[in-house]
Amino acid sequence: MPDVRRLALTLGLQAFVACSPLVTGSDSGLPADGDAGPPDAGVDAGEPLDTADAGREDAGAFDAGTVDAGLEDAGLEDAGLEDAGLGDAGAPDGSVSDAGQPDAGVDAGHPDAGPFVPLSGFGALSGACGPLSLMELTSPLPSTFETRIDFGMNVFDAGLLSDAGYRLFTTPNAGGSSVASEVFSFEVLQRCELAELFATETEVTYTPSTSKKTDLVLTIEGEVVGVSVARAFKFPPGSPLLVADARTLLNGKFSDIQVSSRNVDPPWRWRKQILHVLAYDDVARQAVLDAAAQLDAGVRGDTILYVTTTDGNDAFIY
Repeated sequence: MPDVRRLALTLGLQAFVACSPLVTGSDSGLPADGDAGPPDAGVDAGEPLDTADAGREDAGAFDAGTVDAGLEDAGLEDAGLEDAGLGDAGAPDGSVSDAGQPDAGVDAGHPDAGPFVPLSGFGALSGACGPLSLMELTSPLPSTFETRIDFGMNVFDAGLLSDAGYRLFTTPNAGGSSVASEVFSFEVLQRCELAELFATETEVTYTPSTSKKTDLVLTIEGEVVGVSVARAFKFPPGSPLLVADARTLLNGKFSDIQVSSRNVDPPWRWRKQILHVLAYDDVARQAVLDAAAQLDAGVRGDTILYVTTTDGNDAFIY
């Protein structure tokens, strides 16, 4: 009986071998016909059929794991490096010059930063050239600013004024010899603070009509601002302006500003005024600043004191 079982087992094994095809090529670990060596040089050679098919070539490294899914499509090339911030931000030399700041603040945050001040015009402007901020124009507190304008040896030429400055130059004011000082008050504020002319002195009305008046009404940063103009100068030219002289000048001007601000009619009503003082020289400039520091706070109120010292051929202003 055992001989019969051995015979049956032998016959069955021979039949299985005869019916099973010979597997060649990269999946079997054997060279196909005409191949001289192992097809994958160590990837599949010598490994069983189930390991070669399921673990490496078809499912593991090339199609799913490293090239298609891990690096190129999903991980680094498309999403991680080039598009998501490293390709442009990291810099090949190890620096971070481009990361998040394409133009280092020049264009990135201020694409419409506006014109540079001072604007061009007659006379060289310098000093604290604004523009004045809305905070200063609406603050209940006073403030002081200083600029300079140097005419050099140039002779005054009205053709070099701005359009609004020329309009002021050719429009009669409420009287007096202050046309040139009012014109250059506007020119300085227009070139330094980007002011625009809102109304001339004779266009503004007050209640009562006998009220003290201001010289100009401008808009700066969209805010309506009254401007009163004064000249810090003592005759004859070259005589020093004393602090006492400047104090008398400022007391009168600041008091008039309080009245005109209270009585101006809409639509010219402003929130606060600028007292623009054109100073003949540095002696006059310092006298004005010293006098302003001595004034009673109630007289000055919230008025902005804007002092412009004139240099060069400036006699036409005074």
